[in-house]
Amino acid sequence: RCRRRARAMVKSAILFAAPHRLLFLTGIVQLAATMLWWTVALAGIHFDTVALPNGEIPASLLHAPILIYLVLPPLFFGFLLTVFPRWMGYPDLERRAYAPVAVGYALSAVLCWAGLLAGRDILLTGALAAAFLASLWGVFLLASIAVREVRDSKSPTWHGWSILAAFAFGIAGHFAVISFMVDPANGTLPFANRIGLWAFILPVFFTVCHRMVPFFAGNVVEGYIRWRPFWLLAAFWLGTVFLVVAEVTGQLILLSLGSVLIAAITALMVWKWWPRAKAPALLWVLIIGFAWAPLGYALAFLGSTGFELGRAPEHALTIGFASSILVAMVTRVTHGHSGRPLYFPVVAWIAFVGMQTAALARIAAGVHYESPALLLASAIIFVACFAPWMLHNGAIYLQARIDGKAG
Repeated sequence: RCRRRARAMVKSAILFAAPHRLLFLTGIVQLAATMLWWTVALAGIHFDTVALPNGEIPASLLHAPILIYLVLPPLFFGFLLTVFPRWMGYPDLERRAYAPVAVGYALSAVLCWAGLLAGRDILLTGALAAAFLASLWGVFLLASIAVREVRDSKSPTWHGWSILAAFAFGIAGHFAVISFMVDPANGTLPFANRIGLWAFILPVFFTVCHRMVPFFAGNVVEGYIRWRPFWLLAAFWLGTVFLVVAEVTGQLILLSLGSVLIAAITALMVWKWWPRAKAPALLWVLIIGFAWAPLGYALAFLGSTGFELGRAPEHALTIGFASSILVAMVTRVTHGHSGRPLYFPVVAWIAFVGMQTAALARIAAGVHYESPALLLASAIIFVACFAPWMLHNGAIYLQARIDGKAG
């Protein structure tokens, strides 16, 4: 018994040794488990297979808010609580600062699965509430660093402020989801889903790519020019505001303007960032993953002009763009912060290729009037390819750094 306690204490110490460990572990397990649950739910909805426990709110309405507000934020915070101080030239955060964020999302994950498996909406509401509090604390930590930068009269780190703007929208959307869970008749879920996608999830991915992709490339490609002007951030946010206003007011012209603007600037970024010399796999997967952004926003533009695309634009951006970047970024951070060589292992390739295939299948489903067979195929591919990578990374988070360093 004493040995078991000692091992548990060691594992606990390892999980809290750096901000990303428990948060990344929670996020990737949540993503794999949520997509498995969604795969089973799709099979039940369309093919009358296993019927999952259901509360008042059906699985079809829970899929998006769980991914947006419970699954992706711990992955965001695992990265941002590590890099935010470094971006602004300050020491790393102490364990007592970031631990509440990690514990809050871990508790949220437990409540989420208790609610899904038991069909109890009250537990899901508790999961969203726990995640909301964790998010508030995490945003407070990030904002405190940004405010400190202002007080110290430093030049503003615009990537940091862009992230904070995205989280402000995320908090608003998160509150709207909790409001919906308390009173499903109030109609706040569509607002929460739309603002969560267009103004929270996608801006975080865009901002991190704008900051990190040219930085990575400049370190590994001979003669590479790091191109990341700040007007791109301003143009992206202008387009995002158009998209948010369009979703709230129903003005399709704004949806067209916003999506075509962002499609144009992201296409320009792909062209400018494309390596003109030999580059490692870890960079290529970032470039290819980012190339889904102009495609996804271009599909959103086409959808706004009357083309029947279903949910193809949203899933080109979430599976194609966001999930590809997630696999690439998390692999790099996980290997780099565990003392391992920076390379793209076989399980990462399986996950990355799986995201491309799942995205294509999901786009095809949208074009074919949300074909049930293609919907299910996309989900199965996602889970089958993502799970080995999740297990590989999860094992790393439970081990001390192999180089003996702290973190």
